[in-house]
Amino acid sequence: MTCRNGPQAASESPRLETLAACPLCDAPGPLDAPVQPQPPFGLRQCGACGIVFVSPRPASATTKAYYDTLYHDAADQQSPRQARRAQRHVSRLVRYAPRPGRLLEVGAGDGYLLNAARAAGWQVEGLELSQPRVARAKEWFGLTLYCCELAALPFAPASFDALSMMQLLEHLHDPRAALKRAGELLRPGGVLILSTPNVLAYGRKKRDVSTWQIPQHLFFFSPRTAVNAVESAGFTVVRRALRFFAAVEKRLHWEPWPAGALLARATRDLCTPFGLYLVARKAEEQAVRKTEPRGHFGF
Repeated sequence: MTCRNGPQAASESPRLETLAACPLCDAPGPLDAPVQPQPPFGLRQCGACGIVFVSPRPASATTKAYYDTLYHDAADQQSPRQARRAQRHVSRLVRYAPRPGRLLEVGAGDGYLLNAARAAGWQVEGLELSQPRVARAKEWFGLTLYCCELAALPFAPASFDALSMMQLLEHLHDPRAALKRAGELLRPGGVLILSTPNVLAYGRKKRDVSTWQIPQHLFFFSPRTAVNAVESAGFTVVRRALRFFAAVEKRLHWEPWPAGALLARATRDLCTPFGLYLVARKAEEQAVRKTEPRGHFGF
């Protein structure tokens, strides 16, 4: 797919696809979830890694046209609330990457976070699939965003010191591929920051499945499944709070469904965070020391 800043020439007819295996761990035979959305969509849960995902779901070829329509009239003026939120995200970023470098935001939206990071001294690049949001980022902040798939970005490996995916993974058809691509684009020791809704909090909020924003949201992460997905892509999660919640979720068998053991539901509703904010670091390259062949006397 070519990476460009213009609208897509034509939208394809919507069609559905059904997943026969888990899209995160490849385990076969995902199970029907205890709750189901309105047809033609369905909810499945992997019996191995626990991730909850939509299947059947819209085919990936329909994504671009869908988001152009969804965000066409989403905003006609800047939001002070979004600007404050972006400042908070940048403040969190600098805790783990105190020296400004090069930042890529995937799913840059209207450009608030990139604008705040640029003001803090970062060199910024962004990717956004929705053409109306690309246009607003240009108009409001003078940002030129790429409008293409992550795999098509024209950057060499190890080009960035930090990469942001805020409220993005739940929308993607292949979060695993996106996380692996993020690892390729980051330099050794680079920082990944991401956020996503916490499906365990839906029970805490008494949210019926009709409010899960299907099919805009295709994946529903918990602390454990988010940590597993990121670490399976070669990162180390460095935000201790999320690692703690992931361990408690596994220990107490937290699930997002209304039914279940009373202790699990009670502790889940009392303790689980409303949203997931994850910070991870790409491993530093290990220096490989080459041993030259020696002569008879060790020279």
